[in-house]
Amino acid sequence: MPVLATKTERQRAEYMSLTQHYRNIGPAAILAAVLAAPRKRTAEPKSPQTMKKSA
Repeated sequence: MPVLATKTERQRAEYMSLTQHYRNIGPAAILAAVLAAPRKRTAEPKSPQTMKKSA
């Protein structure tokens, strides 16, 4: 694979390979896969009310 100079070119090349790979899969199947994927858990900042209750 040739070295791609710009960020846009790299993104286009990645998108093109993904398009070729998933072309035969319908949009509904992709949506179902995204919705079924496990979500990343992020730490939620504690509110002042929560901190008062735990103290």
